[in-house]
Amino acid sequence: MGELSKTIGEYGENLVEKFLSAVGWNHLLRGIELKCSNEEHTNKKGNPLKTHGIDFLYSYMNPLVDGHLNNIIISSKFQAKKYPNSPTSKFKDFMQDLICTMECFDNSAQKEEIIRGFDFSFANDIGVLFWLNNDTTSIDDLIKEVSAARLNIIRDNTIYIIDNKRASFVLAVMNFIKNNSKYKHSFWYPSTGRNLNPQERKDTGTILPVEYLNSSIIPIKLENKDNHKESSLLLATIDNFEADECMRLMGLAKDISKNLVGEVILAFPDYNELNHKNACSQLKQRFQDNNFTKSVIITNYKNNLEGF
Repeated sequence: MGELSKTIGEYGENLVEKFLSAVGWNHLLRGIELKCSNEEHTNKKGNPLKTHGIDFLYSYMNPLVDGHLNNIIISSKFQAKKYPNSPTSKFKDFMQDLICTMECFDNSAQKEEIIRGFDFSFANDIGVLFWLNNDTTSIDDLIKEVSAARLNIIRDNTIYIIDNKRASFVLAVMNFIKNNSKYKHSFWYPSTGRNLNPQERKDTGTILPVEYLNSSIIPIKLENKDNHKESSLLLATIDNFEADECMRLMGLAKDISKNLVGEVILAFPDYNELNHKNACSQLKQRFQDNNFTKSVIITNYKNNLEGF
């Protein structure tokens, strides 16, 4: 049983690494062991912990906040079966383990060594918990199920949760882009009011900010490899096609695509031209901006693998 658990765990870590590579988180630090610096951290038997393990660690300068270094502490949890019917108890165990690890990372020699390599004004430690399983039909919204969980240990650090539904969304979008190979992609970095320094400000980049992991929309710039002056905007959403959602995406796209000369692509997981084309035409009429709407393409990022 122990060997099987190890194999399942390693398989899960490989999946997480592939996911992180797909969103530009490369050169990950793996398998870091930290000395426990808090005697109140105990195991299930109540004995003090001696060490903590970090599955993956990734550090980068945050393009959304000037001068901020993000240290991402990543925990990978994977199981062969679908999520339990009552996931809160196991979720709390996973979260509290990650919180304790982050606390000891903050006081660790490993953190001191990492941050010496960056020029920053503030170091922000952020947790990411991947809880995935091997049941391809398990698309339950785990995040919604555990949102009311109350933890025994509290820290101010932000922790993002990635379940099957969220991971499938991000990977489907990245596969959609990969299969449309005439484009080079980068992620849009919007103005947040906290990234105003012209010496640091970037509109796009190859690293998906951690803040996007739980976002319902991923904004991506697509640059034609054969014509670098032709840039398009892709907005991919985790939500199914609805008229109000499509109208909202068109408004958002207009705001951030002013300097583009290519297409605006709105991508849904369930868009069907036969069922939705007339609804889209009505929305474009209501938008009352032909110069903009004639560039808008609405598509399905799960099924449309041949081109926009």
